[in-house]
Amino acid sequence: MSLIIELDADGPQVRGQAPERAAPAPPKPANEGHGDMRKKIVPVVKPAAGPSASAWEGGAYVSMQQWLDGEPEGGAILLQPGDDVRALDGRIGNAALISVDFHRINDGRGYSHAFLLRNRLKYRGRLRALGAVTADQVYAMARVGFDSFALRADQKAEVALSALESFSTPYQGAVVAGDAAARRDANARARVRLLERSLTEIAARHERPALASSLSAEDMVVTDVIARLGLPIDVFTLDTGRLHEETLALIAQTEKRYGITLAVHRPDDEAVQEFVARYGRDGFYEGLPQRKACCFVRKVLPLGRALEGRDAWITGQRREQALSRGALAEAEQDAERGIAKYNPLAEWSWADVLAYAGQYDIPMSALYARGYVSIGCAPCTKAIRPGEDPRNGRWWWENQDGKECGLHTNTVAR
Repeated sequence: MSLIIELDADGPQVRGQAPERAAPAPPKPANEGHGDMRKKIVPVVKPAAGPSASAWEGGAYVSMQQWLDGEPEGGAILLQPGDDVRALDGRIGNAALISVDFHRINDGRGYSHAFLLRNRLKYRGRLRALGAVTADQVYAMARVGFDSFALRADQKAEVALSALESFSTPYQGAVVAGDAAARRDANARARVRLLERSLTEIAARHERPALASSLSAEDMVVTDVIARLGLPIDVFTLDTGRLHEETLALIAQTEKRYGITLAVHRPDDEAVQEFVARYGRDGFYEGLPQRKACCFVRKVLPLGRALEGRDAWITGQRREQALSRGALAEAEQDAERGIAKYNPLAEWSWADVLAYAGQYDIPMSALYARGYVSIGCAPCTKAIRPGEDPRNGRWWWENQDGKECGLHTNTVAR
């Protein structure tokens, strides 16, 4: 992914990273220093060999004509300088992104495209400039309606951000920039499309992938996509024997809603009895070793049995959930079991999860309405106050660092 500057309700955001740039070649004098210095070498500007990009973060671009022929749901259009964008009138409502290709810095047709899209066609989604885009152009580009900029490889984000500081605060609400709600909707469509694409690729790449669902809101999002697309990905859950009734109720609700069967894996009775005999039924309150021993018996061992014969498993983990997950990769390797592990919601925020839940009306635990955010076993979970760290509701009697049960500790980035 190239270096992209995006304008949203919170101001300019930098996404992706700039590719490494080769050291600049030392300047050469005209005519290699020989002859009349007034004879300059005039560069020949050649027409572009083709589009400056073939894909965006949500998949492959389609040309304007391809869009008009098929109008794929949630796709992205790449406009070329010679395109007549007026042909898109009334046909761009489902676009997750429109990008305008600038083949040369001094080609003004891309500016005309943006002006027509925003003012005549009333397009209010994400509008990106790419190709020969320099950092000092973003000010002028934003004035005609661009709110996303894929900078040229030799450009720096700092220069672009400095240029954007020239805008006054009211700019973000200006009509030419697109309605903020429309931009959020476009971003949400792109986010869902990325998730659908990721899960589809996982299903195609592996023979026996499975979602390990804790029946959390995150896992219900992934389950919804799997069922909605009919993907060959199994879904299982772990009944630890100490779950909330509200959590257990979701098993039947999920099966009825999606017409699938959740495999339920439970801890070994003998192992549970040994734990209780040694520490007591609620011995996990006595210290970290006791709590981890309980998690091992009730969660880790059943997970191992559930993953036998699998070549990949999927989780609903997000980076935002805990400090220990801040560097969570979307694709990992389960080193202990030698299989792939995927966290397709790694970049999602809690707001993203709730937005999806509202749009697709997915089943969710009644506990969320009572202040629960991170939900595990009943004796180890409590509601939190608004603004508190989500993990404050898990194992609240322990230190804040490293609040994990052991399910996600044996992985390395792929």
